[in-house]
Amino acid sequence: MLVLQPIPLNYVFGVAQSGVLMPDREWVSVPAPEGWMAGWGKVYKELLDTPEEELRDLNVSRVPRELERALKVAEINPSALDILELASGDGSVACYLAKLGATVEALDALEIAVEVTRRRAKALGLEERLTARLRSIDGWDIPHGKYDVIVALQCLQYLFDRAIPRTKEILEAIKPGGFFVYSGNILPHFETDPPIRFITREELQEMLEGWTLHSFGEDEILLKKDDLRGYIWVVARKPIG
Repeated sequence: MLVLQPIPLNYVFGVAQSGVLMPDREWVSVPAPEGWMAGWGKVYKELLDTPEEELRDLNVSRVPRELERALKVAEINPSALDILELASGDGSVACYLAKLGATVEALDALEIAVEVTRRRAKALGLEERLTARLRSIDGWDIPHGKYDVIVALQCLQYLFDRAIPRTKEILEAIKPGGFFVYSGNILPHFETDPPIRFITREELQEMLEGWTLHSFGEDEILLKKDDLRGYIWVVARKPIG
C-alpha cells in the first residue's frame, strides 16, 4: 500500500486568507490561494522548533524509495546525479536523495520551508550536496536536458491550468536516460476552491509514452472519517537515445 504522508489539506484550506502569510517570512507569488500557502507555512513553522535529532529521521514516503530502487535496477550511481526537487517542503526527500550521494537543488515558494530544509541538511551534514532556494515551481524556464532527475511530489496539481504544460516542460528538462518522479492526487478527493487540477493516469501515460515505467500506481487512503483521497505516482526513465 502506498503511504504518501500528506499534509492535511482540509486543515490547510481552512486557513483564512488574511492577505499576510507570515509577517517575518517571504514567499513568492504562486497560483495557489494565499490561505493555502499560509496553512502550509504554519505546518513548516512548527518544524523550525523541532530538535535536530528528529530532523535527522528521514521518514520519506514510498515514491523516493521507488526512485532509489529504480537506480539500482538501472545500475546508476546516485553520486553522479544532479537532482531538482520542486516544492521541496520540509526537505525530507531532498535530504534523503542527498544522503544517497546525489547533488540536490531543492526549490520551494515558502521561505520558511527553505529554512527548514537548510536546517535539516545541516543536521545531517549534507550542506555540500544540497542547495535550498526560494523559488516557485513555475514562471521560469528550465533549460532542456539539464537534470538527471526531477522530483515533483504533490505540487503540480496546484498550478491549475498550467499543470499539464509545466509537466511537459519538466519532462523536456530531464536528460536522456534521466528520471521523472511524480505524485499527485486523483479522485476521490474533497472539493476545493479553486478546484485542484488532477493529472490523470491517462494523461501521465500519454506524456510518458516511450519512457520506461519503473513504478506506476494508484491508491486510495482514508485519512479520517469521510475523507477518502486518491493518489497516483510514477517513477519513469526517459529514453537514452
